[in-house]
Amino acid sequence: MHRHAAAIGIFMLIMFAAVGCGRQKQEVIARVDQHPITQRELWESLEQAEYGEAGRRGLDALIVRQLVRHEARKRNIEVTRDELQSRIDALKDYRLAYSGKPWEAWLADTGQAEEDVARSLSLQMLIAKLILTEEDRERYFEEHKDEIVELPHNNESVIYRQIVVASKEEAEAIHRELTADESGEEGADFAEIAEARSLDPVSRPRGGMMGWAIKGKSGEPELEQVLFSLGEGEIGEPMPFLVPMPPDAEEGEAEEAEQAPPELWRIVKVERHVPPHEITLADNADVIEESMLNEADHQLQLHQFFVDLRERADIEIVAPRYRALGDAYRRGREARERRLAAPPLATPVAPAPLGVSPQPAAQGEPAPPTGE
Repeated sequence: MHRHAAAIGIFMLIMFAAVGCGRQKQEVIARVDQHPITQRELWESLEQAEYGEAGRRGLDALIVRQLVRHEARKRNIEVTRDELQSRIDALKDYRLAYSGKPWEAWLADTGQAEEDVARSLSLQMLIAKLILTEEDRERYFEEHKDEIVELPHNNESVIYRQIVVASKEEAEAIHRELTADESGEEGADFAEIAEARSLDPVSRPRGGMMGWAIKGKSGEPELEQVLFSLGEGEIGEPMPFLVPMPPDAEEGEAEEAEQAPPELWRIVKVERHVPPHEITLADNADVIEESMLNEADHQLQLHQFFVDLRERADIEIVAPRYRALGDAYRRGREARERRLAAPPLATPVAPAPLGVSPQPAAQGEPAPPTGE
């Protein structure tokens, strides 16, 4: 169980269509020998890719996104501003912990504005509300509480960075660079120095970002004492950094390492401090929804939900280049009409499992907007 992993597969195709919808078509996105390439040219290229496959998938995702919002309005289901903001705030912490980049920098790297993320998140939340009942969520919360309580955001924890160097003298020199002097001049940027000078190969590419440390569970009491004594944005004094021995190290090697003086030193900075708090369903709604909708039975339900939306809707494809997509919608509506007109079976027959391929079928069937 996790929160906001590198990719959330269920809704990626819809999110792809949602991001950047409001961009100006003539926006210059690149230049080659001073010749501009515009947003319109990029989208035209995508439309033609794989014989128009990318364009059909994108159009289908846009159509389904609109159908979802129409269905939510019919059922009086909505995502409140507070619910959406809470989801965005949670995403900010996890993006910082995993990428090492502040929210604005992460948005810039992914080519998004915050309204793009808000639009995609609100759509995900609507779909979850249309598929899952409140009783479903409460039952899952109670059944999986032992796992949920272990997540970093449910504990007193910190998100922190570190710089590792070879000597105490170098650590002290860097610490002086990082902290403001008596004149009040701001110190150097911690992430930049970490990327340039830290010896830790894991955290260095992320500006020294180490991610989460949960109080009482880090396995390093001395480090915890420093981290949880610092406020957000504060930098600790240089401290020894003992390289942990591998689990399969010989007993003699471990004893020798413990007796040897530390050869490395580190400086830490706290970016975010999560205080102790009550663990609630609302604070874990995103985790619960993602986990539940990835279960096999809900995957089938989710797929059938999108199929039903398409088959019930009056969808007209106007552009000739998307005629195949329009034909697929028409065949779906006709199949539904035949099912409704057929006499009931004495014994219900379970439908055959439906695939979740992100690619439309060769004859132009629309892909379910479930991503990979």
